[in-house]
Amino acid sequence: MANVAVHEAHLKYGGVCYYRGHAEEIELGSIGEKRTPILKQNYLEPKDRLPVVNLKGVKSTIVEIDSSTLSQSELGAKVSAIVPVSGVPVPVKLGADAAFKQMKTNQLKLVKFSIETGDIVRAINDSPAKRTLLIDWGNDARVAHQVFLVMDATTARAFDNNVSVELSVGVDGVFSATVGGGSSSSGKTTVKYAKDSTFAYLLCKIDWDANQKKNINKAVDCDDDQWGMS
Repeated sequence: MANVAVHEAHLKYGGVCYYRGHAEEIELGSIGEKRTPILKQNYLEPKDRLPVVNLKGVKSTIVEIDSSTLSQSELGAKVSAIVPVSGVPVPVKLGADAAFKQMKTNQLKLVKFSIETGDIVRAINDSPAKRTLLIDWGNDARVAHQVFLVMDATTARAFDNNVSVELSVGVDGVFSATVGGGSSSSGKTTVKYAKDSTFAYLLCKIDWDANQKKNINKAVDCDDDQWGMS
């Protein structure tokens, strides 16, 4: 069932409103401060990211766009889509017109990558340097724990049905996301996930347990912080 509505400032899926402001700067696991400028889009100001090695439990699935409500003007001037180039899926910039036509005809799909909040809590506590940064940023500190990527339909199929995704990072600092194949390389699908590939994202706010005796703050929970919330 098509239940994704795309808007200029946000994306709505399953009753949840996701951010699109500064999406090109966001990666899964990005950390930073939430900004709420007057008369402008709310967004995450990314300042760092959680170590990829600590991002466990990543799942992905295709979500269907409601093409009847899709508007070219709300896509933005450019859309980054992961498409095969010489047989290798990589991010490519598409103009709004091309992206609109390919989304309307299902040549491009939206794929949601997500990490459960419990796994984000563990990732924070397993990353003491990043945890310190989040504590220092105070009430504005946020983590991007869900992102949407645009992929060509054939590549997207490998990432459907809540499959487990393995993240890695190359010497160039660019993410790769891999599904399938078990311990063998046969049957695996790997895509390059540069940060400007993100189409929309969801933030979570951290709940802290302060141990005053040891002067240690431990993350104990994370709560979804949707677009449009103060």
